[in-house]
Amino acid sequence: MACPLSAILNHVDGSAQANPVPATGADDDDATISEASTEIIEGGMSDEEMPDEEMLRSVKRGIIPPVILSPEKGALDNRRASLSPTLVPVMPTPPKRNPLHYLAHDPPPPSHETNSTRFSIFNALLKYPELTLEFSKQLDIEDLISIYAISKEFHFLVNGRFTAMILGQSNTKAPESSKTFIFRCYKSLCMRDPARRLNETKPDELRFIPSFRWLRMILFREAVVDDILRSLAAEGHRVPKRTKLTIKKIWFTIDISDNERRVGLMHNTNFWSNKDLFLATMFFVKLDMRLTDPSAGNGEIGLRKMLFAQRSLSMLAKALRREEMRTQVDMLRMIVRFNYEPPRPRQMDIMGVPSHEIGRLQYEGWGAKNTKFIQIDELVMREAVKRKLNLQIYYVDMMLYGYIDKKTFQDIRTPMRKQEDEAEENSEYNTSSDDDEEANQKGFGPDTETMEQGGTAENGEDVEMDYHGHNLP
Repeated sequence: MACPLSAILNHVDGSAQANPVPATGADDDDATISEASTEIIEGGMSDEEMPDEEMLRSVKRGIIPPVILSPEKGALDNRRASLSPTLVPVMPTPPKRNPLHYLAHDPPPPSHETNSTRFSIFNALLKYPELTLEFSKQLDIEDLISIYAISKEFHFLVNGRFTAMILGQSNTKAPESSKTFIFRCYKSLCMRDPARRLNETKPDELRFIPSFRWLRMILFREAVVDDILRSLAAEGHRVPKRTKLTIKKIWFTIDISDNERRVGLMHNTNFWSNKDLFLATMFFVKLDMRLTDPSAGNGEIGLRKMLFAQRSLSMLAKALRREEMRTQVDMLRMIVRFNYEPPRPRQMDIMGVPSHEIGRLQYEGWGAKNTKFIQIDELVMREAVKRKLNLQIYYVDMMLYGYIDKKTFQDIRTPMRKQEDEAEENSEYNTSSDDDEEANQKGFGPDTETMEQGGTAENGEDVEMDYHGHNLP
């Protein structure tokens, strides 16, 4: 039979042991200790080790100490346990150690990194969108596209300001081209706004903005025009500086795929000024001089017409660099594509030219229609006659321009091919001649500085076309 804990802790006399009183449920402290309880107390505890009155009172109040303490040690905090079992702490079993544990705790090899705090200047720039856009202007087009594809933060930052970023790039690296080849005229090179801004004229549609393809195109054309002028200057055929803008306008007109819009653009005096017509005529004259043998030539212009019949002026640049049209076979293939008409329809290739491309470059849409193109040189000549500019009286002056320094009256030295980069600095390439000034005084149009800043025609937005680039990088 189990005995109550109070019977073990409370001291009772012999009379109580002889006449035990049954315990009541109301007061367990007054319960009589049984004989088994007496034997436990008398056999296991001495008089000195018996619990004191304080402990008994605590037991009566319901506070049961976990162990029996010795009264000879003074305060309760300094006493030791006498009868309670000694609690020995059980230490956790250590895990099985790897025999190569000493290698795992070796110090790492010395670091050679100079940026121990992991600071990234690019991530720091991303916190300031204005600085990030200025930083992007200094990047090459390929590096810019790579960062846009790799960095998520830069990607989303640019998407919110895509138009500002693309136009900032174009105005910094190719200002004339960005204002001449307006992105609204090249819808195939545009994309929907990633920020999902609506079109002002069509509120139910997202607006079109310039893309990386349009930026590639204008940078490529800027480089091609520079290459054309550099190749001409290397052979001694120099033109005024403003001819660079005129060549870009020629290229923009070539992009139009039908005669009606070409003629309408030529009539626009804001885009094609009198000075542009004069410089375009000088460019044609210099190009004929380059493509004609200086001693045995007879003034043939067929090669120039074939080059301007192409979809892009990159073929002209390659021909001037002597990379294309170097053999008679190349010339014959170009003639076949340009205006050769076989005597009877045939479904066979001619000199490697597919049958559906034979003689199609002379038609509108580069073969899509059956109406022949009005070439750009003819458009310039017709518009000059319409405006009564009398450019024929300046043909000789155009031929003689760029060979004599008007300050020293000495011949301008023609650089070698390796010195093409120095040609623009050492020549009068950046100056205008007296004939040009005389032409301006005689009605070749007012100063077009305002138009140059604007860059293009007022109705440029209405001229939509598909760009058919050639060998874009």
